[in-house]
Amino acid sequence: MDNLAQELSHDMGAQDKLVASLPVEIEAILGRTRITVGELNSLRPGDFVKLAQPLNQNIELRVNNIVIARGEIVAVDDKFGIRITEMIAAG
Repeated sequence: MDNLAQELSHDMGAQDKLVASLPVEIEAILGRTRITVGELNSLRPGDFVKLAQPLNQNIELRVNNIVIARGEIVAVDDKFGIRITEMIAAG
């Protein structure tokens, strides 16, 4: 039985490594608003769309439309980045 337990443990370790190497796409949700179809149709370059969220509110990070964390927008070199302020427990 000890050999079987060791083999199963080894297989689980290999499976964990395989799963850990799978790529996932993360979305950063900045905010939302509601406009009419007429307002949408009249949007032009240079127009502004005001979001409902205040400037100091953390944004959501999502995987498969599930919130996994919240954070604040930061500059990372010449790109946007997110500083994680809260991890959401899996549930």
